[in-house]
Amino acid sequence: MINQNFSQNGDFIFIDIGTHSCGEIKSFTNSKFFFFKLIKRIIKNIYKNKSLEVRNFKNLIINHFKLKNIFKKITLILVEPNYLHLKEKPYTFASMVLPAAIKSTSENNSRTIKLFIANNDPKSTGNSTYSTKGNVNKNDFRNVLTLNSSELLDILDKTYLHEKSKVVLRINCEGMEDEIIYEFKKYLKNRLKGIMGSLKDVKSIKGSTKYYQLMKFIDDENIVFVPFSEDIDTWSKAHSFLYSLIKY
Repeated sequence: MINQNFSQNGDFIFIDIGTHSCGEIKSFTNSKFFFFKLIKRIIKNIYKNKSLEVRNFKNLIINHFKLKNIFKKITLILVEPNYLHLKEKPYTFASMVLPAAIKSTSENNSRTIKLFIANNDPKSTGNSTYSTKGNVNKNDFRNVLTLNSSELLDILDKTYLHEKSKVVLRINCEGMEDEIIYEFKKYLKNRLKGIMGSLKDVKSIKGSTKYYQLMKFIDDENIVFVPFSEDIDTWSKAHSFLYSLIKY
């Protein structure tokens, strides 16, 4: 029997859509990975003659261990269509893994969609279901399972979600971020405690109008947004934010 490190109670639900190689999850669960990235950054700063910013690194380490000490309280749901990533350890210990792409609710009822390969790399974080994305090859793709936002919320409702659940959505899924956020906020209301990840693909794929509509919505609805990616510069604030929601 697999030892499940993440919670099944649904009190604090962290949904990661576009998990890829789990860099963000490893950043607070795997100290070996964390310090490898930290040392790599220090060496890079020395090479470029940049300030080491010792205080910032100290806060980064403190926030990593604070969150690592309580991460087992998280109900972790990972959503990733590219099966090539699923051998990464966090998938093994997640509360639930959904190997699917998220499509628009306005699309047809097909259970599969094409995941186009970017940069000639089957494991690229830039792989996308949008064939119009500049760096993808329309002739190089994988057929993957798909869900829309409503179906994802229905799965959540039938498994972990309850009246007192706190939900955080980390999202980086190549342009679908806006539609997912609208649906999640509409359904979860005040149970949605924050959005994390990256939203720039909405602008690059759907255009400035859609992007600024999303940013206005986030501002109007008082939704907390915290950048959280594989970039180590995002980790300290992201870890601190998650810890602040989980510790009580």
